[in-house]
Amino acid sequence: MSHSAPVICFFDGQDKNVCTISISEVSKNVHLLAGVHEETGELTLHIVVYLSAPVNPQQISVRFDQRSLAFGEVLRDTVYWWDALLPDAPMEIPDSARLPMYSTWYAYHQNMTDQSLTKEYETAAEMGMRGVIIDDGWQTADNNRGYGFCGDWNPETGKFPDFSLHIRKIHDLGMKCMIWYSVPFMGEYSKTWSSFENMLLHYDPVLHTGVLDPRYPAVRRYLISTYQKALKDWDLDGFKLDFIDSFHSYPDTPQWNKKMDFCEIQDAVYCLMLEISRTLKKEKPELLIEFRQNYIGPQMRRFGNIFRVGDCPMSGITNRVAITDLKLLSGSTAVHSDMIMWSADETAENAAVQLINCIFSTLQISVRLNDLTSRQKKALEHYLHFSVAYRDVLLTGTFTPSSPLGQYPVLCAQKNGIWICAVYNSRQAVRFPENSGLQEYWMLNGTAENTVFILSSGKLMGELTVFDCCGDKVSQQSSENLGSLRELTVPSGGSLRFRAADL
Repeated sequence: MSHSAPVICFFDGQDKNVCTISISEVSKNVHLLAGVHEETGELTLHIVVYLSAPVNPQQISVRFDQRSLAFGEVLRDTVYWWDALLPDAPMEIPDSARLPMYSTWYAYHQNMTDQSLTKEYETAAEMGMRGVIIDDGWQTADNNRGYGFCGDWNPETGKFPDFSLHIRKIHDLGMKCMIWYSVPFMGEYSKTWSSFENMLLHYDPVLHTGVLDPRYPAVRRYLISTYQKALKDWDLDGFKLDFIDSFHSYPDTPQWNKKMDFCEIQDAVYCLMLEISRTLKKEKPELLIEFRQNYIGPQMRRFGNIFRVGDCPMSGITNRVAITDLKLLSGSTAVHSDMIMWSADETAENAAVQLINCIFSTLQISVRLNDLTSRQKKALEHYLHFSVAYRDVLLTGTFTPSSPLGQYPVLCAQKNGIWICAVYNSRQAVRFPENSGLQEYWMLNGTAENTVFILSSGKLMGELTVFDCCGDKVSQQSSENLGSLRELTVPSGGSLRFRAADL
């Protein structure tokens, strides 16, 4: 349930589906193994579902989709199929889930204080960010990045003398606030350890933490009450609930006993997570809950409304590929980039290229904003504003990925007469769609080169404007006719806007 999704898609060289196989079992551990049968040249597929004793009657559906449609369309239909099978609806997505956020993690890790963060929030709000995620470190004085002190979940007073006041400062800036919790971990140095040391799935001596066993009602009650109290006491807007995929069986996991009310670990996880979201939504109807890759399976959409790319600091390519994969399998759930960061001496152009790699997701930013160069700051501010102004197209428009084997070198989205495309490979020609309903075209240059290539029938007339990575206008031409194949000068990290003339 809490690790990936049970689907495999075979596609051809034109990005068309050949065969997509998905299964209805989205809770238990499932192993899908696909390959080629050498003797016959046929595809082979093994599906293994791991059942716990005692084995009760099971019914599992396998769905084969051999329609010759775009692979992305077939995967989206797979999501609709899962939604129709599951009894609980996906969690609602408030508008705030699709607005840029500032994260403390890469910028500060656990070395945070009230004063240092408050300065960052003020700058973040000025630049257009509308939410803050306070990550690991708010609850401990230990800055060694371990989990031995997880479990008590009290603000570290040496860092935050008044945590409620700290949250109010965020709200006063017009921003939402979410905080981080490692859901399964009970650190051996916490005061709560003695209450739960015999209710663990596993003990990790390296991390100095135990993994709580959700089959115990006492464990679930403790976790739910912890988040409920935090929501009320600090007026939080949401939670970053981490390490859900640690809820699984280990070699040292105890057998079922009479103090447990579930035999299956994943059934207990489902109960826990559903009760968390339902309980907290009663207090805060527009609650935000973020899950990180890989816990992004079909059932996880029932209890979270933000799916974030797994950690990939400074890797725009990894972010882009993971964002695209998530968008194809997440339905309406908001997809967020991993927190975007860069080196202190990075060029503004390279920072902008990273932002373009993530532009079809909600941007999460984690750099020390007040230490940025003026051009880094201007580039970031430009793409934050662009991502908000065009968020309907970028986040909820018709999304068209291409060439998954080439790591999605071109991504496009279209909605309400606007088409936005980003290109990531040098010398990659992009065809402009010639649809009478389109009035505005954007092409973002996510390459290191200063040129882009456009394909069209030559019938498009209008105004062509080129911007640099900071959003400053470089050139503008009116009554421009886009030829059949045209090379245009667009700075790296910059963009091209074409507004079609009224005919």
